[in-house]
Amino acid sequence: MSELFSLQKAFTEHLRDPDHTPVPAGLDKRRMSVYSELIFNNVSALLSDFFPVIRSLLSEDQWRQMVRDFFISHQSQTPYFMELSGEFVEYLSHTQMIGGLPDFLVQLAHYEWVELAVYTMDEELPPTSILAADLATSPLTLIDLAQPLAYSFPVHRISEAYQPTMEEATYLLVCRSIDESVKFFELQPLSYQLLHDMQQNPGLIPQEWLSNAAGQFGAETNDEFVSNGMALLQSFNEHRMFITG
Repeated sequence: MSELFSLQKAFTEHLRDPDHTPVPAGLDKRRMSVYSELIFNNVSALLSDFFPVIRSLLSEDQWRQMVRDFFISHQSQTPYFMELSGEFVEYLSHTQMIGGLPDFLVQLAHYEWVELAVYTMDEELPPTSILAADLATSPLTLIDLAQPLAYSFPVHRISEAYQPTMEEATYLLVCRSIDESVKFFELQPLSYQLLHDMQQNPGLIPQEWLSNAAGQFGAETNDEFVSNGMALLQSFNEHRMFITG
């Protein structure tokens, strides 16, 4: 068993870093080269599909170097291909090779990953929205298919034509809609904070939260602030983003 383990270890180490790790003794170098390149190209293509915006911003050399470093340095915690995107985001958040690449790269990767994660979740939307009359006083929980996000770059606008160089506080809600497509909404700080707190504290009562937050957000009148906040919440409720309890 120890001999088999040693062979497997040498085999996978060569696949990770074929330029610096020798082919295990007894194995054909040409066949190993073909196999190594095939696996690398498959993973590279898969990551390109998961992160199309990032791929479009990098040169072929930059992309291959990043994928190869991911191969060499990251110890994935899952054997599932569909979860490889999360592993890549984890790798980018800790890698030392980001130098020379855009400052927004890690946040952009997280945004692209969230879009995919929300789309592929097994959860389903609630069958109905909450009655408008009950919304203010019901204990609400934000469903997992709706994710409030805060970034220091406008990641949803980044493209080959637009690559920000200055930070810009950005608040988004990424969610799966009734038609099963993934949508995003730009949020103001108030709506982001409300949805974030609802996510972190299941069972939040909107009317109480808005009343307590009025002073924090500089509202002139408590009643108007609560009314405006509830109108905003109702617009999200129409997309079935909340459950009670």
